[in-house]
Amino acid sequence: MIVYHGTTQERARRIAREGLRPRVPSKRVWFAQHRAYARQRAQSQARRSQDRPVVLTCHIDLDGLRRKHGRGKVIVRGNVISVRGQVPPEAIRSHSTASHIPETPRELARWINGVLDVKDHLGVSPRHPGIGRLAEWIGSRLERNPREHISGREILARAREWMPDRFAGFEIDLRNVRTWRRTQRVPWDGQSDEADEAEDERVGEALNCLDAPKAQRRMRGLRLLSDMEHPDLFEWCAMMLEDPQIEVRIAACKAMRQCPEIEVEVVEHHGHSEDKRLRAAAVEVMAMRGGERAIDWFWRGLTDPENHVRLSVTKHLERIDPREHSDLFEAVLHDPHPHIAEVARRLTRGSGFGLPDW
Repeated sequence: MIVYHGTTQERARRIAREGLRPRVPSKRVWFAQHRAYARQRAQSQARRSQDRPVVLTCHIDLDGLRRKHGRGKVIVRGNVISVRGQVPPEAIRSHSTASHIPETPRELARWINGVLDVKDHLGVSPRHPGIGRLAEWIGSRLERNPREHISGREILARAREWMPDRFAGFEIDLRNVRTWRRTQRVPWDGQSDEADEAEDERVGEALNCLDAPKAQRRMRGLRLLSDMEHPDLFEWCAMMLEDPQIEVRIAACKAMRQCPEIEVEVVEHHGHSEDKRLRAAAVEVMAMRGGERAIDWFWRGLTDPENHVRLSVTKHLERIDPREHSDLFEAVLHDPHPHIAEVARRLTRGSGFGLPDW
């Protein structure tokens, strides 16, 4: 199965050497069947770490992973896959990043130091003669054909040839563009220290609930994960947004209110649902966690024809500054529902807003 993993450039370099390893606090490796979802997750991680986003294209054998780690540790729901165990680097087929082909001596030096996993001040210098030769070779190739793709495999092969001193003591995997120190290589045995730790009892109960045939049990699983503020809560919720029962999809949207950050695009289409309960839950979480787009979702929710939707969003109206968004509050002050109008009056009292004239 071809799947995608969103990460950052720094983490991608480590993944190329070690494989995809579950790490605390997640204890899982996450994949998506759609590149767009993985790209959104990569961009979120890159913003937090001030790095570049990377989407790894991987080929995974679900049955093989289930035999290796246990059936219950490989979960597929909707477009999301969760693996509680290590996935080897051989699964990586290619990656796309926001970066371009390294061309300048400075870019090439940083790229090679990244492949070797050494700090720039301890690694190869942009003034190294081999770096200069490499830059000339790439420049010549691109001058002949500006659209030519020069693979990392080619660059690494030339670098090893022209800078043998820098690659002494390293084993090199050209196919996967990765290296490791000969004295530090640890063969992958299919195990992960973090993933072998005993699963927290409450997490185990929650995951059992998510896999239950009854919708009420699946909803309970989401509530448990939300109550414990599980680090992978958004991923679990994204899985359940594809549930056949609308009550479970509503519960997934509500659980997302505990997520510090969400991918709005994953929830967005539910904000247009014909079911007012699902629409209200989706618009509410996007107004709470939608970042720069949150105000747009406040507008959508507070102008919805259904009282249920407007009341759901009104609960969070105190997040908005009346002076900065006076037009929004003027509209809400004239809402036909008395409770909504009263909330607006309370929040704008003493701010110079006029009173409704009905």
